[in-house]
Amino acid sequence: MSPFQRFISNISWNVSGKVCVQILLFGISILLTRYLGKERLGVYATLLVIPVFIRLLSQLGLETVINKKLPELMVEDPTGRQGRYLVRKLLQVRAMTTLAFGVILYLCLPYYFSLIHMQELIAYRFALIAYFFIITLNSIFSTLFMTRLEYKTVTLSETFCALLNLCFLGIFIYLDYGVFGVLYAYILSTTINIIIYYVLADLKGETQAPDWQEMVPLARASYLTGLLSIGLITQSDILLMNYFHVEPAGIGFYHLATGLGGMLAFILAGVGPLALSILSETYARESAEGLSRIWCQIVGFASFLTVPIFVFAFFNAESLIHFVYGEQFSPAGKVLAFYILFIGLATVAGFDFVTSTLFILHQRNTVVRVTVEGSLINIGLNLILIPLYQEMGAVAGTGAAMVYMVFRQLFVIQRQVDILPVLPTIGKCLLFSFLAVIPAQMFSIIVWDQIMLEALIYALTFVVLLAVLKPFTETQAKVLEGIHPELPAWISWLVRG
Repeated sequence: MSPFQRFISNISWNVSGKVCVQILLFGISILLTRYLGKERLGVYATLLVIPVFIRLLSQLGLETVINKKLPELMVEDPTGRQGRYLVRKLLQVRAMTTLAFGVILYLCLPYYFSLIHMQELIAYRFALIAYFFIITLNSIFSTLFMTRLEYKTVTLSETFCALLNLCFLGIFIYLDYGVFGVLYAYILSTTINIIIYYVLADLKGETQAPDWQEMVPLARASYLTGLLSIGLITQSDILLMNYFHVEPAGIGFYHLATGLGGMLAFILAGVGPLALSILSETYARESAEGLSRIWCQIVGFASFLTVPIFVFAFFNAESLIHFVYGEQFSPAGKVLAFYILFIGLATVAGFDFVTSTLFILHQRNTVVRVTVEGSLINIGLNLILIPLYQEMGAVAGTGAAMVYMVFRQLFVIQRQVDILPVLPTIGKCLLFSFLAVIPAQMFSIIVWDQIMLEALIYALTFVVLLAVLKPFTETQAKVLEGIHPELPAWISWLVRG
């Protein structure tokens, strides 16, 4: 198979798996949001800031090292001894750093809660430490399996554990455990996921130490990038909203809107590591020309998976929130629509792939510089806009920084790799999506404002437009035929010529 065919082959499992997982996670989101209500949802969002923030401090760039170096070692050493040594060593480092930062978290939590004037939250100390342990360990194991292109394993394991999470959550809600129940439902289910990964990792066998020359600078650059991106994560926005005494309901709306906005690109969840693995291998074999071709193919393919979802959600944000979470959360609709403007533009422009591409092109310093610039932009805008516009100000700061960063990095990539051929593909997808939304909106205004019927009309119109305008080429169809021979029987309706 060609690299792009391997990408599509693995993304088939990724998409089907993410659909199942996101349906379950969507159910979890509905269940916990309706159960907690807008006030307790704000408290829950405030608590989640802590383990996510400490995880950022403790990562040390290990996931990036696995993601970039393991595919290269598999090419250089087909016996797998060097790759096995690398993974073992990094898992040992992750275990030790997780324990060390767990102790730091235990000691620092009282001071943090005192700073934000919410000392009553100290009751959640041990739950937060356990949450930190499991998200940190799960991160490195999932990265390992995705880097090895074992997406079937990741899909089945994540689906099973998301189902467990939903079951545990239902039990804890029935017992009325409040925020504790929501936290421990995730902790228990993810612990089982880690155990499954550990059993299936198959790290036994002979090992051989690889050349560490590039790995340490790579890990350092990745870690520094992560640290400098503290101002970019939504958790920093929530921290500042707490500092400026934004109402818990407003924080809950922000958490709901950004979470749902990120969920809209669920099909691309986990695609980043897969793309990095294939992009790295392609660049090693075919240099900039091959990287240009595969980059445009991947980003163009990703746009057809995400743009239609973002466009529909933007025009129906309030109805979507009302239908899913209830009337009390309807004010979050305008927050969601505003956030979609930024995250949709960034995602279409290749937000999930630009940093990985820069690492492959040995532009680590550029990644660090852009991260610093984006972080400063976000923090500066938040300090100005949050006191004035509350949660909408936080969205504006985060969104502006996100869009700036992706286009700043694309400008640097274009100097070495021709990425402009992807623009017509993105343009077609945007055009089809906006044309498809017209009949759905007319139905809503003239006949019946019902979100599910609008979604059905939108999807049918989009498919009809694809069949009429035929955006795909025969070359693209042949690529798909090499992966799934049964596809051309129906995809021929969408192919020119």
